[in-house]
Amino acid sequence: MKSLDEIRNEIDAIDAQMRVLFEQRMDCIQAVAEYKYSNHGNIFDQSREEKMLKKNLIQLQNKNYGKEYERFLHEILVSSKAYQKDWIQKKENDERGK
Repeated sequence: MKSLDEIRNEIDAIDAQMRVLFEQRMDCIQAVAEYKYSNHGNIFDQSREEKMLKKNLIQLQNKNYGKEYERFLHEILVSSKAYQKDWIQKKENDERGK
């Protein structure tokens, strides 16, 4: 059996990997915001969200984590939409200030 310190060290290593992936994902979210701004797109796309959730939940190997994984994905979506909204609002404000 692993010690608590060993388990926590593993978690720390996973968190470091997740941080890198988070930044990569946010770079993509930034690009989505730019695209939506340029093309007057809506921030919320219910169909896209439903497909993303379904696809990822189906691919989850340990179904015991399903409820928490779905909650995790929802939080990512909330955060992504908030970032897009803030970015677009800032861009619009910058454009008006010119």
